[in-house]
Amino acid sequence: MKKFVFKVKEKKFISYKKIMVIAEIGSNHDNDFEKCRTLIEKASKIGCDAIKIQMFKADELISTKHPAYNFLKKYELKKSWLEKISKICKKNNILFMCSPFYKDAIPLLKKSKCDILKIASPEIKNLPLIKKAINSGLPIIISTGDSDLEIIHDAIKIFKRFDKKKLAILHCTSQYPASLNNLNLNNIENLNKKFPKISIGFSDHSSDDQAACIASSLGVNIIEKHITLNKNSKGPDHSISMNIKDFKIMVDKIRNVKIILGNKNKRRLNDENTVYINIFSKKILKKNKKIKLVDLICKRDFKNKIPSKYIDKIVDKIPKIDIEKDTPLEWRQF
Repeated sequence: MKKFVFKVKEKKFISYKKIMVIAEIGSNHDNDFEKCRTLIEKASKIGCDAIKIQMFKADELISTKHPAYNFLKKYELKKSWLEKISKICKKNNILFMCSPFYKDAIPLLKKSKCDILKIASPEIKNLPLIKKAINSGLPIIISTGDSDLEIIHDAIKIFKRFDKKKLAILHCTSQYPASLNNLNLNNIENLNKKFPKISIGFSDHSSDDQAACIASSLGVNIIEKHITLNKNSKGPDHSISMNIKDFKIMVDKIRNVKIILGNKNKRRLNDENTVYINIFSKKILKKNKKIKLVDLICKRDFKNKIPSKYIDKIVDKIPKIDIEKDTPLEWRQF
């Protein structure tokens, strides 16, 4: 896998080096601004790079006759929150990201100094929304849950003149929570081949941090996962979200991936327990008497003497002195 680079202002997120971890608040603020503030502050404190919220109008998201309409109406983000969220993010040195679900939300977000627009999985099919997002000039991340390659291609081909370092695709499974057999992380490599100039990330809906950590080792430079203050709270996403303590553990594991992967050089390390396999005398070796192969044995040693690879060169050598049984051999003895 090649290294991906995703740019947000002066920040760069690079595979195996610096992965963008997004804490997906979504609607887990429960329309309580102080809860939203707390989630942003805690996300920053545990090492996340960005938070993500959602901005939708129930009327423009689904039919007013849909059974979920009244439920969704309760979770609409207030426009008055945007500038305050932006300031809180800036104060806490964390990027402000938002999923707009209607076109008029995009200029509002840009005016409020939103750093990144996120196209949610269903909206990858909303091409007018994507075109509006492109016109904003903001970096854009697109989730690909419930999509096939044709749907993804239809969306990506709109980005012809867009700076590809400001565009990312997230592998995603739109199942909540996503079962292990549906995560299909090998698709990350497939997306890399199909869209070689675009960053590939992972939006994780599984129940723990295993998939996110594996994806981090596969070369993604973006990981997104839902965060909550309380998994038992009522709301659409709390139960499939990760609490602050577990999210912190996941962030630390993701950061450790870079350290664990190391580099591509195979060499002996100073911290390793070094064991040599040296040539020893299997019995007393008499002075001035040729050594035979049966007189020798290779054993572990903790000093660098004559390695086992030279055993054929020792055969027929003549010792200058008597050599005791079970003695590591040295060149100066011959």
